[in-house]
Amino acid sequence: MKILSGTLLLLILATSCDNPQRNRLATTVNNGNGLSQPNGATATNPWGTSGTTGGTSYGTSGSGSGAPTRPPGFDKCDITAKYYAAGINYMGICQSTLDETSVAVNSTVSDSARTCLIPTYKDQSGSSTYLGNPQCFAPEPGVAMGQLAKTRSGFTDKALNGVMVIKEASITAYYRCMNFYIDFPASECPNGRNTNQYCAQLYQQCYNGANTNPYCAQKANSDMAIECNNFKSNHAYIDIRLK
Repeated sequence: MKILSGTLLLLILATSCDNPQRNRLATTVNNGNGLSQPNGATATNPWGTSGTTGGTSYGTSGSGSGAPTRPPGFDKCDITAKYYAAGINYMGICQSTLDETSVAVNSTVSDSARTCLIPTYKDQSGSSTYLGNPQCFAPEPGVAMGQLAKTRSGFTDKALNGVMVIKEASITAYYRCMNFYIDFPASECPNGRNTNQYCAQLYQQCYNGANTNPYCAQKANSDMAIECNNFKSNHAYIDIRLK
């Protein structure tokens, strides 16, 4: 599946093998209330009126005395629906300047299949580090507000400067990709060492993980790359740098 985005960065799934422990995902998803519409869909909506897909601007903060005021921290953010992936459709997102976990999301379609936002730290090379569990919501046209979960132990000092956008149905494949190296050899043989002769031998050689020896590391890296390429080829995603 080909993905399009104005600022789409390379998804660092297959290329982060040099330090895969940075990329392990938890297995839980926030199933709470998700995002909410600010001030309701009224004439005083601070985000302006909805438009169409394809890069339409969704309003800017007003300048007149009667103009609506955006929430604090969002007065100058770009909420244009400029990001796109087939299956996700056009969307915009901006981050509060006062709270890095607070975001505004501009959806352009209604979809009962939930969209999930995964907060990330992106370094200068573009590599992504997972910072919290996915936050999922059923999109509706217009702007909604929400909080990202920057809760990963040991990583709370990292700047939340990116977000991975995927559909809920893609989370399992995403986990398999991101967890493959850490879980090796169990990821290679999910039914255990007694699955077959190959798994028995693999467990014997790599029982203590991918870092047991050069063979195990190479095998784990190679097969993780295959899993990650499968994810990228078969699932829609948008990898966004927020700042």
